[in-house]
This record gives sequence, structure tokens and C-alpha cells, in this order.
Amino acid sequence: MNIKKVAVVVGGAVMISVSLLSLGYSADKSGGIYPNDFGPTSIDVSQYPPKMKMYYHLFLNKCSACHTIARPINSQFLELTAAEQAADKKTNPEIFSHPKVWQVGQKIWSRYVHKMMSKPGSNIRPSEGKRIFEFLVYDSKIRKTGKNTEAWEANREKLVKSFKQNYPKDYARIFGVASSTKKTASGSASAAPAHHS
Repeated sequence: MNIKKVAVVVGGAVMISVSLLSLGYSADKSGGIYPNDFGPTSIDVSQYPPKMKMYYHLFLNKCSACHTIARPINSQFLELTAAEQAADKKTNPEIFSHPKVWQVGQKIWSRYVHKMMSKPGSNIRPSEGKRIFEFLVYDSKIRKTGKNTEAWEANREKLVKSFKQNYPKDYARIFGVASSTKKTASGSASAAPAHHS
């Protein structure tokens, strides 16, 4: 059963959204699930530059072929250069102390996109992979840092907490029993380079 979202609409407003958690939803062809899979399935790119809006649609089209699009959208991956990391360690130290919320790395999205491109049937050309990568790097900085830091942290922590309560075995598989976590990523991102967690 490939159910992505069920909602009751009243007067044009979404009143109830049935959680994928309650449906036993299988997030990818291998049957693996991650916290990311149960978060939002779209991004408001209305204020993004025109180029990033185009890249977003490419990302949606290509990355939803093998797993939920929620997986990368809700991934904790945050790609920052060495200089950006040095600056943020002074101004935003919290992003380095919660790896289930922010997994910071210099080439974290680059590695993940290349891994996805190498999977059989991914059908992502190098030029497309580059655009997807550029979008993910840009988007993560916008949605996970700056004025959006607190909102991102609250949403991500809620996803991880709910996942731990509802899927303790999968939580342990991704984060380890001690919840110290080095694996992370959107779902797999949680296990992210492995997947987005």
C-alpha cells in the first residue's frame, strides 16, 4: 500500500492529517523507515531565487522515485564550509551540539547525492545531481539556521521523539541504543548518508 498522505478537507482547509506512523507506512523499496519520512512533504520556495525554484522541482521529481520526498526535506543534514562552521561555532553553537537535529559537515549533501545517484534505477544525470545538491545545500541553510533555527529544532525534535516512541527498534537501528548517533540524515539522512533519518 503506497499511501503518502491522507487528509480530511473542510471548507478548503486541511483539518486532519493522518500520520504515516499510524499506517505502518513503508518509506522505501527496502522497507526501511526513518523519522524524516513522517515530516512535511513540501517546502515553501516562494521566496527562493528563481534558479532554486527550478531546482526544487527537479529535486521533487527525481528524489521521490526511490523514497519519500519527506526524507531529504526533514533530514538533519546541514552542509557548511570550514569557514561557515568556524563562524557558526561562535554565533550558533547549538547547531553543533544536537546531531539528531543538525548534522553538520563540509560535504555532507554532496556525499549523499552521489550515493543516491549511484543506486540502480536512480536515473539522475550528473548535471541533475549537481542542481539537486545545490538546492539541498541552499535550502538547508535557509530552513535550519538563522531566523528559522528554533522552528527547525522544534519540528525535528518532535519527529525524532515520535519516531522513538512508535518505532523503538528502528530508532535503535538508526541512532543506536544509547542515542549518541553518528548516523543521521533525512530519514536516512538520519542514517543519512546511509539514508535520511
